[in-house]
Amino acid sequence: MSQDTEAQQQLPDLPNKLVSESAIITKDGTGDDSYELRFESLLETMEILSDRELMAQLQEGIRQADAGETISLEAVKAKLGF
Repeated sequence: MSQDTEAQQQLPDLPNKLVSESAIITKDGTGDDSYELRFESLLETMEILSDRELMAQLQEGIRQADAGETISLEAVKAKLGF
């Protein structure tokens, strides 16, 4: 069986398989590892962005920094007892 025929036969089931696991589709099974790393990075970014509490804290931190509401490193160290 040719690779094209095999791929065509498996294609209809692909969405069901990808529900529980991710995949990277390449031509002739070749590709570099950077695709996998970029994909994993994208998944991690999506997870972070979907955390509403974390995003609210991040936005508040950015607002405070933009408003100049910052604490010096020395003050943080003193507060933490370093």
